[in-house]
Amino acid sequence: MRMKFLKTFGLLVLAGILVLLGMWIYSVAPKMQASLPAPVITNFAECAQAGNPVMESYPRQCRSADGRLFVEDVPAPLPSDGGMVFNGCAAAGCSGQLCVSADEAANTVTTCEFRAEYACYKEASCEPQADGKCGWTQTKELRQCLASPPSLEAVLQVM
Repeated sequence: MRMKFLKTFGLLVLAGILVLLGMWIYSVAPKMQASLPAPVITNFAECAQAGNPVMESYPRQCRSADGRLFVEDVPAPLPSDGGMVFNGCAAAGCSGQLCVSADEAANTVTTCEFRAEYACYKEASCEPQADGKCGWTQTKELRQCLASPPSLEAVLQVM
């Protein structure tokens, strides 16, 4: 009987030691993992690949765990109207709302929202102005359109 008691007691002590060892490993494991060096993130692709949240915007944006913001490099889309260039000026921006030099047009990135007044620029002239810089020629028609732009519903029906 004494032998059976010692065997049971020994097994209980061994089980207790194993439980304590397991609890110690469980408490130390997160600290060991936190001490591993974080991967160095230098661009949008690395940020997204590291599992950080990606914002569904255009262009997409990724915020790293340390708070840095990375923006996806998106090649500038070619204008849907064939990329009309006049005297070194071109319409740019997601909605074609900017008039910039043709050299800048390919690298001009804007947010992609559409406002009703942007429709006014579809018929406007993007060309060099008196100061030598590219801009929209302020004709009577353009000024009137910008002052009272068409409704979004009307613009969207035409598109």
